Amino acid sequence: MKIRLGYMLSAMMFASTLAAQSLPATPYVVVRGHAERSLAPDRFEVGITVQKSSLSTSEAIAVVEEKTGQIVGNLKAAGLKPVQITATNISINPEYRYDSTTQRNVLTGNQVIRNISAKFNDKRSLQKFLAQVPAGEEIRVSGISPSLSSQKAVEAELLDAAVVDVKKQAETLLAKFGLKIIGIHSISQDAPSIGFEAKAMYRSMDVAAEPRPPLGDTLEEGQIMVRKDVYVVYLIAEK
Repeated sequence: MKIRLGYMLSAMMFASTLAAQSLPATPYVVVRGHAERSLAPDRFEVGITVQKSSLSTSEAIAVVEEKTGQIVGNLKAAGLKPVQITATNISINPEYRYDSTTQRNVLTGNQVIRNISAKFNDKRSLQKFLAQVPAGEEIRVSGISPSLSSQKAVEAELLDAAVVDVKKQAETLLAKFGLKIIGIHSISQDAPSIGFEAKAMYRSMDVAAEPRPPLGDTLEEGQIMVRKDVYVVYLIAEK
């Protein structure tokens, strides 16, 4: 009777959609193990766009190249190495306005653009660079993306913790019903695809970062939450 009860509990949780999945015909339970850690980022990637519009393409190119040179010089002065700086090739796009009188598009100039990406190893050097960004409408700092240099190592540690957590939860749950684990049917880091309700319940997020921080001397990097989930289908039996 206890085995039947355990089986019915699983069936109630996942409804009739289980029949279409690769799940055992014998009694089982699906358990999620979870581990997470909140850490301050120690890497920052900033994007800069340099652009100029003009009827004279050569003039626009000259301005963009000059401003790009200034920015790259400032990045190097902030301590960045060439490998940490990436600049795209020049992009030239014609700009038009619609003339209602002639009902035609009229060329108003050419927009010249270069995008620069810079990766900083600490907040101090990033702040130093931001304080030296040349003023002018041709330069736009698009935002900052924080990250962790230890991302892979942290994920590996959390995966180990999630594995320990999933077995502990399964044993605790089954003990309340007089059941035990007799085997493992499947292990996955992805939630079982067993219907809309279950997908919502078991939605997995490996990395979730706080909103991008503001620019300038008041830069606050916030926290990065690293999460790992493990889903195990355990085969169960009466003790």
